[in-house]
Amino acid sequence: MSSISLHRLIAQDWRQHGWVVLLLLACVVSALIVVHFAHLNRQLTIAQDTLYQQRDQLDIEWRNLVLEQRALAEHSRVEDIARNRLQMLRPSGERDIAVPVP
Repeated sequence: MSSISLHRLIAQDWRQHGWVVLLLLACVVSALIVVHFAHLNRQLTIAQDTLYQQRDQLDIEWRNLVLEQRALAEHSRVEDIARNRLQMLRPSGERDIAVPVP
């Protein structure tokens, strides 16, 4: 055993079973890649959920603004503001003025 050195045994083993080591290394690298992409997928899913929540919040806000716009534009409200705040009156028959279109 003294005539065969340790580094020669290791080199001989590498030559005989090098493909096994390369396959093991490939498995480890592919496992690390799977972990990396799973992490990226989770991050993107969280970001997507956040964007969905923002979209839903903006949709609710938009609906509330549409309701407010409709309430502010009601004919009775506009007429009440014109009558009370601006002291406007509906013209009577003799005060109507027709403007012809040129």
